[in-house]
Amino acid sequence: MQCPNQITYTIRQGDNLYQLSRRYGTTVQALLALNPNIDPYNLILGSTIAVCPGEGFAPPPNPNPPACPNPAAQFALLSGMRKAWEQHVYWTRLFLISTAERLRDLDATTARLMRNPGDIANIFGAYYSADTAKEIEQLLTEHLQIGGALITALRDGQTAQAETLKRRWYANADKMAEAFDAISPFYQLEEVRKMFYTHLDLTTREVTARLAGNYPADIAAFDQVEQEAIRMADYFSAGILRQFPQRFH
Repeated sequence: MQCPNQITYTIRQGDNLYQLSRRYGTTVQALLALNPNIDPYNLILGSTIAVCPGEGFAPPPNPNPPACPNPAAQFALLSGMRKAWEQHVYWTRLFLISTAERLRDLDATTARLMRNPGDIANIFGAYYSADTAKEIEQLLTEHLQIGGALITALRDGQTAQAETLKRRWYANADKMAEAFDAISPFYQLEEVRKMFYTHLDLTTREVTARLAGNYPADIAAFDQVEQEAIRMADYFSAGILRQFPQRFH
């Protein structure tokens, strides 16, 4: 039985195949076909079964992490993901300041910023294929390169160039949303796209305020950028926790 969106589910107290079939938009017969060795009348707590969600299955856009028998593993994922995305926005901010003020540390700051896509990709690489991790790193690298060129164009008053770069920036966000949607049933295309668009909108607001010398607005915008980055990190962690529950036992 072919299922491109197959997931692994961990049996919990009170579960039965009928409830699971309703939850995932499938049938009891389909669950039994995927799991021929299970006893449908005696599901074992903590065991795992394969599930092929039906076409009508729509996971919550921001699911809560499931119960985790290994809180240390869960914490490592959540904290590691948050740290990587927080560093993404922190080093982007330092790059913005160095670019806007033409500081001498720009090259060193840029080099440190460009390490971040690999750091984020490595987290996903622990759960997904090497090709998936490579694609995430490439798209995030492109995201930073376009953003850096956009900041420079805005600083130098190159309006037409800035508009072209902004279109490329949002097109890159579309590609990232499609990439994440493709690897997990728990990452929804429109939700991921909305998160990346919000990230770009808020970063643009931060850049515009900084270049205008409106530092209170610049700082307020960065506060929002940071909070959005944390929300994105938790969304990605929740998807991993739900897709790979067996990794947190």
